[in-house]
Amino acid sequence: MTIKDGTKVGRYDIRSQIGAGGMGEVYLAEDTVLHRNVALKVLPVELANDRDRLARFHQEAFAVSALNHPNILTLFELGEADSVRFITTEHVEGETLRRRIANGLSLREALDVATQVASALAAAHKAGVVHRDIKPENIMIRHDGIVKVLDFGLAKTTKKLSRSAGDSEAATVVNTSPGMILGTVAYMSPEQARGLPVDERTDIWSLGVVLYEMVAGRLPFEGETPSDIISIILHKEPPALTRLSDDATQRLDEIVTKALAKDREERYQGAQDLLIDLRTMKQHLDFENEVERTFAPELRSGTVVPSGVVAMGSAAQRATASGALPTNASSAEYLAGKIKQHKKSVGLIAAAAIGLALVVVASYLWISNRSQHALTDKDTILLADFVNTTGDAVFDNTLTQALAVQLGQSPFLNIFGNDRVREALRFMGRPADERVTRDVGLEICRRQGLKALLAGSISGLGNHYVLTLEAINAQTGDALAREQVEADNKEQVLKKLGEAATKLREKLGESLASIQKFDAPLEQATTSSLEAFKAFALGDEQRNKNSFPAAIPFFKRAIDLDPNFATAYGRLSVIYSNLGQLELASEYARKAFDLRDRVSEREKFYLASNYYRSVTKDIEKEIETLELWKQEYPRDFGPRNNLASEYLVIGRFEKALAEASEAKRLNPNARYPYANMASAYMGLNRLEEARTIVQEALAQRPNFPDYHFILYQIAFAQENRTAMQQQIDWYAGKPEEYDSFRMQSESAAYSGQVRQARALGQRAMELATQSDLKEVAAGFLLIEANTDAIFGKCQEIKQITTTALAMARTGDSLRSSALVLALCGETALAQTIVDEQAKIYPTDSMLNSMMLPTIRATIEMRRNNYAQAIQLLQSANRYEGRSQLYVRYLRGQAYLAQRSPTDATTDFQYIVDHRGFSAGESLGTFSPLHVLAHLGLARAAVLQGDTAKARNAYQDFFALWKHADPDIPILIEARNEYENLK
Repeated sequence: MTIKDGTKVGRYDIRSQIGAGGMGEVYLAEDTVLHRNVALKVLPVELANDRDRLARFHQEAFAVSALNHPNILTLFELGEADSVRFITTEHVEGETLRRRIANGLSLREALDVATQVASALAAAHKAGVVHRDIKPENIMIRHDGIVKVLDFGLAKTTKKLSRSAGDSEAATVVNTSPGMILGTVAYMSPEQARGLPVDERTDIWSLGVVLYEMVAGRLPFEGETPSDIISIILHKEPPALTRLSDDATQRLDEIVTKALAKDREERYQGAQDLLIDLRTMKQHLDFENEVERTFAPELRSGTVVPSGVVAMGSAAQRATASGALPTNASSAEYLAGKIKQHKKSVGLIAAAAIGLALVVVASYLWISNRSQHALTDKDTILLADFVNTTGDAVFDNTLTQALAVQLGQSPFLNIFGNDRVREALRFMGRPADERVTRDVGLEICRRQGLKALLAGSISGLGNHYVLTLEAINAQTGDALAREQVEADNKEQVLKKLGEAATKLREKLGESLASIQKFDAPLEQATTSSLEAFKAFALGDEQRNKNSFPAAIPFFKRAIDLDPNFATAYGRLSVIYSNLGQLELASEYARKAFDLRDRVSEREKFYLASNYYRSVTKDIEKEIETLELWKQEYPRDFGPRNNLASEYLVIGRFEKALAEASEAKRLNPNARYPYANMASAYMGLNRLEEARTIVQEALAQRPNFPDYHFILYQIAFAQENRTAMQQQIDWYAGKPEEYDSFRMQSESAAYSGQVRQARALGQRAMELATQSDLKEVAAGFLLIEANTDAIFGKCQEIKQITTTALAMARTGDSLRSSALVLALCGETALAQTIVDEQAKIYPTDSMLNSMMLPTIRATIEMRRNNYAQAIQLLQSANRYEGRSQLYVRYLRGQAYLAQRSPTDATTDFQYIVDHRGFSAGESLGTFSPLHVLAHLGLARAAVLQGDTAKARNAYQDFFALWKHADPDIPILIEARNEYENLK
């Protein structure tokens, strides 16, 4: 297979070639499933049968897959497609170190690159992987300065790598035969050049060569031929860096000389040792540069500064580089020593000036220390579980959750979410609910590229408690900030924890203005009751597992213990909404909103948007609140996800897709953004893209019911019976099985199989009732009534609606009943319900803009007032939401009654063309209106006098209802019309 631009290898579209080497060619490609750029390394066909080359190709994949480090290229897949063997990795946008060297690097930049490469090598060596080909071409520098080590094609493993059955040959360690030379000559260690066995110290040599080249701008060992270079490597020493670069210091020479020791026993024995020396030198260099910058204004202005202070920067740099400054001494101690020496030789004025300089330097050190330790608003931190040594179980989980709430107020801090933690644990082969200890947390941070870990502990003696918070640099293990507080009794623990968290926020770099604005006291933002918060934390634990019914008792317990616990009310509201119990959702949302002054700024947005959604149902106000939330907390996925949901409701599918996509980017492990993206794709009639995004989501959460509901809808729209049955089988025996019977019932109704639909719907209602979901069960019964009304089966409509309202007399059930009654001519009763609902819910956007005009139009149609009906339905065009199919169907019927076939055709054709609408309540994918629209087209064609077109449309209708119950009134009418047409 010839690979060129535009070639497709499996699911990857080749864009361009970006590299080539002895072990393969590298291409920029697009992953058409996950929609991301990747680097595709392909083993040339002519080498595929070379057993040794193939083994090395596989060895590269296994070596990289054993590593997970921010400075090492991430491997996605080892695969084969169309007889092409390939490795897929992340695509690093940036430039090679080779190009950066050509443009010139400062000493600090060179040290930064070398430090990151050393960190990568330390991780690789710890995992038992020796790279064996460290050189500038295999080091990439991203635009943000992050260094990535590439190309493990010559890697050797010193440990047995894990592999699946059948991969024994591919995973076999590739041992270099004696005398065989692998690698790039100029960067080879002496033992590598001789073809001797190699170990981690070979990579240290190669990095020493790279560091030398970055500083000097030339290689340490140069010759005209490879043989010449090998001879020089084996027998000659390179010129000192201090002779080739003004920036180089004696200390740097010492580091490079040790890395390039020809006897590997004299070399650094581990990359970690080299890393420590590089970091120390880089820190001293940063310090000295800052000191010189601090005094630069005085030097430029001619201010009298003691000569010892003027010379401090260069003197300290020379002392540090030469080793005169002990490694365990701080730069501040060195400067203080120099000042003491100087005091002996100057007068009182000079001494005073030096004292002032000391104050300046000390101030600088405090600022420098703080800025060095501070995070930025782009960094992400992980919360470890609190270490509880008190023996009191009330603190378990509680303090971690409380800390998350307190820090969550901050728009500056980016907390790694619980769902992402569970996903990270899963990828690490650990239980998703495993405690995140300090060690586990650091491993997660390093795998995920997170900046810091925040660890907390509580200890006690009697009623006295000590709480400690510590932010840890995840890559180095160094402490970034620490805070300790004491609580005199258990009741003070939450308050003191909140105070400690606030102080820590400042130490981590958040501005005072931000802290002052977003710092509700923890006991006010949540509860002062430790027991109430314990119950709340346990409820959140169940909610995070998608176990909504199991979470409810814990949140109710929290409210019993603290009736003013606003966020607990909010949690209950959202859970009941997710369970379809909208009246309870509204009740708890109202209570939460009434207590909103007791919560943090972030929670105020959460509770307010939920209030507008569940209580006032003012969709415009909700969207406005979500937009403000999004602006105040731009890294929150929640407001974007909720915006996507609301844009779906009003039919703005492009905006829904944009918001859901951004929510997914912000939190790729959250459940609902994927579902919202899929629904938006369906609304746009892009069913394959909807299916692809759900399949991606299922790889993370195979047991999330919403995904299976969507897959069933897609399979139904594509008439894929096998795929439909797969989803039905998945639901079997699960708590959500009622949804399976509901889907099957609506599918049967779509095909005109009313009796089968009723039997399946009855089973759905029974299962929902058994789960105490009476409101959901009533909704299922009204779906059945709606179908009957559309089909003209109105004999039992009053009885069915009465039964449904007895099960759950809610706003939604009343409106659905009113529409059904209006369709069946019970206009007086329908009118009474409509008038009552308009008074009760004056702010309900969808009700007043869509539902009520639709019901009133249906009533007018029954009164033969078709022009009035059309006018009412025109006003229902404000939103293109889930009820739009219904609006267009009724308006099409009104146009037919007015003998306006062209207008009727427009509406009916719209319904036929929009199979992808996703929603429940018979208004989406399963809606029989899609079938009846063909009948509407046939009747419009008759009015236009187009017999052939009418006949085709009737036949389309009959084909869709070939298995329909023969006694459906609208089907009988259609057959009579068709016979008369002949």
